[in-house]
Amino acid sequence: MMRFAGTLLIILTLLAACAQDKKSVAGKYVARGPASEIVLTLNKDGKGTWSTDTDEIPFKWSLRGDGKLWLHTKTGGVLQGTVEDGTIRLDLPGIRDLTFNSQ
Repeated sequence: MMRFAGTLLIILTLLAACAQDKKSVAGKYVARGPASEIVLTLNKDGKGTWSTDTDEIPFKWSLRGDGKLWLHTKTGGVLQGTVEDGTIRLDLPGIRDLTFNSQ
């Protein structure tokens, strides 16, 4: 049992060391579609906005230990994405995947 706990502690420590911190992910990201542009702004305080030409929607965001980005909507929904090399990929149910590039 002690051996398992020691192995688990080492794995968790390595995962924490590899995880990105919230400050390094904060910033402005842009996704361009054929007819519009979406700007995703992640503030260091965990708040953010989703902006288009006609709307600006506030949300809260968090970065999970597994590297997943969670966007928490006011209605309680969560959009999950991944952060990798200056890009954020969001899987929007029923629409399509969106790739946001850091600005």
